[in-house]
Amino acid sequence: MNQDKLKYLLQQYFDGTINSYDCEELLNYLKDNPGEVSGVVDEKLLKLDEGPELTPLQARNVLDSIKADPRFIESKTAKPKAKILSLFITITKVAAVVTFFSAVGVYFINKNKIPQNQNGVAAIKSTKILPGGNKAVLTLANGKVIVLDNKANGTLAKAGKVEVNKIADGKLAYNTQAAGVKPKVIDNALVYNMLSTPRGGQYQVVLPDGTQVWLNSASSLSYPVEFSGNERRVKLTGEAYFEVAKNKDKPFYVTSNNTQIRVLGTHFNISAYSDDQEVTTTLLEGLVQVSKNNNQFVLKPGWQAMVSNDADANQIRVAQANINEVMAWKNGYFIFNDDNIATIMKKVSRWYDVDVELKGNFANQNFGGTFYRSKGIDELLKNLEKIGKIHFKVSGRRVTVME
Repeated sequence: MNQDKLKYLLQQYFDGTINSYDCEELLNYLKDNPGEVSGVVDEKLLKLDEGPELTPLQARNVLDSIKADPRFIESKTAKPKAKILSLFITITKVAAVVTFFSAVGVYFINKNKIPQNQNGVAAIKSTKILPGGNKAVLTLANGKVIVLDNKANGTLAKAGKVEVNKIADGKLAYNTQAAGVKPKVIDNALVYNMLSTPRGGQYQVVLPDGTQVWLNSASSLSYPVEFSGNERRVKLTGEAYFEVAKNKDKPFYVTSNNTQIRVLGTHFNISAYSDDQEVTTTLLEGLVQVSKNNNQFVLKPGWQAMVSNDADANQIRVAQANINEVMAWKNGYFIFNDDNIATIMKKVSRWYDVDVELKGNFANQNFGGTFYRSKGIDELLKNLEKIGKIHFKVSGRRVTVME
């Protein structure tokens, strides 16, 4: 486990937002590698005048809470008490520093500089709505459904000489075992699989040609278990980021809501949710051709094309892209840039798996800022309340937005 992931999981544990699988991985790693924890954060950041220092009693309380965690698996040979205490003092310091710098990195700016509503306190119940995680369902050509969340790493299925393997938490890969093997055919049609993420889910898949795809929440990708012929075709609903394996003799096509994207080898993002007004294709590297019916446009890096979801609308709008904003979801953030509350809550709904109801007129309020997707929903809502004439009521998994 690298240091970035270790800090990320530590932060989630102490925030109470870690899922059971990540928690088990974290605690087992710390148990087996106590010597590596001290290197996670520069010792200079742990000084009394630069960060909180825990007393032995406070550290012992943290240790007791972790040891009481049912997800924690005790080792067969108990570690000396002093070493365990020292380890979790260090862990707690790391978490405090990570949380501090995370807080510094979170900011919200109201475009219209609406004064803070002193009485606007969100009615958020004590039950936490946790952020999304690595969740997906794989549907095979024979109709078999495999829930990937709880599956161990290893081979999940075979189609001819192609193996479907879960190679890591949140990552699927298709591996061809023998070169030159013809793809399996059923009634002259290629065998297709579909990877789907629910609301509150995300997943990555490596396709048979080596193309890597990251799926955002509430999305699905349909693809053949092996590409044959002179082209590679997949179908997307929702949002995904692609890093297409180069093959000049076999162009790659993505079809989404009557829009087609043709590439040879490139990096790009497509947002094609059915409840959005447009399909937006953003190019990071290479060239892509975006087309709908008889209209087409070749994008260059740093630009994006927007095509209406209306089947009868053929116009392609082109504009320069804010790459950081487009790629925020893949990099673990929300970035809002003068967005209205309806747009913001649509993203919130997909990631936190909540239903949203808008009560009021919010047309004159726009919000901007950066927020970690690994945080609970309550922190995001409280920050939004602080900068606008808006507040929220949370009941179960329903969020009501009010003036």
